[in-house]
Amino acid sequence: MSLCHPEKGNVSCGACCGLFNLKLQPNEYKNLLLERTTEFKTTVDFSIRHSFPIYRKDRETKEAHIPKKDEMTYNCPFLGYVDDTKQRIGCMIHPIFTGDPKSQNFSFYGTSICQAYDCKTKEGALAELWEILFLEIAKDSIEYSFLSADHIFTYAVEKFFSHSQKNTEDMFVKDRLELVELFRMRLGNSSRENLTSFEINYDAFLTLDSVESYLHLALGSDWVIWKGEWEKKNPNRGEVSGSFDK
Repeated sequence: MSLCHPEKGNVSCGACCGLFNLKLQPNEYKNLLLERTTEFKTTVDFSIRHSFPIYRKDRETKEAHIPKKDEMTYNCPFLGYVDDTKQRIGCMIHPIFTGDPKSQNFSFYGTSICQAYDCKTKEGALAELWEILFLEIAKDSIEYSFLSADHIFTYAVEKFFSHSQKNTEDMFVKDRLELVELFRMRLGNSSRENLTSFEINYDAFLTLDSVESYLHLALGSDWVIWKGEWEKKNPNRGEVSGSFDK
């Protein structure tokens, strides 16, 4: 198990399949995933090869009317619920379900890309600690996917604590409440983002000012309020430039 599909809890991440490129509300994402899952289970037979592309074409046609945030980002219709309780999301044609190591070739990206890709948060040094925190915050797989895919924001938070002379591992214990508040604020405006987990971070956040500029842009007035409370609790914070470079 991993950040994608945590061993604990009933949530998982499916952001890299392009889910958040669709302009939908959280409940609409859930309805779409349920529609895909229901149709997949009733029309796809793992022993009948042509049932895979028939399903894919049908779903692409049905979802063509949904507005996109980026026309160049693909939204894979094989992303659906993969557990009996309809809580965890994932690839419905993953080999673990089909028994065929090449079954993801029926998807747009194909087996080699789907199986080789690791998101930035998952491959980070603090992946396990972020996983535990996101499990605490997220109420469902939609929220968990938002949190897990938002690797630039997560990295900026790491750098903020580092520049503030805070141990980036200790922050998950000593500053846990502040972390939880910060990411819950982020969830409040994340619906406008097209998070896929493979966004490129063009800022290494080498200074505290650059981190704070990004966080202000990401959170707006919420950041100003959070920062004010943070400075009251940490009056002697400083900057250690480059102390957490990757």
